[in-house]
Amino acid sequence: MIIFRIAVSIFALLLIGFGIVLTFSPIPFGLIIVVIGFLLFVTVAPAEVRWLRRHWRWFDRAMHGLEKRLPEWIAKRLRNSDYDHEEEDRNEQGRAPRQ
Repeated sequence: MIIFRIAVSIFALLLIGFGIVLTFSPIPFGLIIVVIGFLLFVTVAPAEVRWLRRHWRWFDRAMHGLEKRLPEWIAKRLRNSDYDHEEEDRNEQGRAPRQ
């Protein structure tokens, strides 16, 4: 399992790097590739993204802004990498589902 996570992390970082290069092309599909790579990276390595959020406040503010605008299934992945949302996650797990 750890080898799979490492392989996916490397693939995600390659996607991000390749996407950044393609962003400067006349047809900027690179931005889409960067987003896909970042979502893969957030999924397999939330601790590394948590480290980035803790050390780069501008990055953390950008992720908070995205959490409000993205669909819930993507925002949930971003919240898993956030050190500020730990209380909210605990509250959601403690609640009974509504009927």
